Amino acid sequence: MKFLGIENFRLTDRNKANGDAVFEVGDHLAKADFNFYLQGEDCLSIRLGRHDVSLKTDELEAFLKDNMLNIRKLVKPEVERVRRERREQMNSPS
Repeated sequence: MKFLGIENFRLTDRNKANGDAVFEVGDHLAKADFNFYLQGEDCLSIRLGRHDVSLKTDELEAFLKDNMLNIRKLVKPEVERVRRERREQMNSPS
């Protein structure tokens, strides 16, 4: 199982975002839904959501535990981007 990155990062609530973590498993790609808990521009915690059956839950949870800090750093620019887009959307005249 090799981590390739996060796709489709989106705000789902005021302080929550979701993204699809993409993994290479053997000769195919598999996705796992990661739930990101936010405070301002920072990611405080990440939880595992639904995932492809080719990915084992315990392996994904171990991956999150071992790589939490790096993933939080990886998504920080995405958090800033989606927050900025949300502010622009709210401030634009309809």
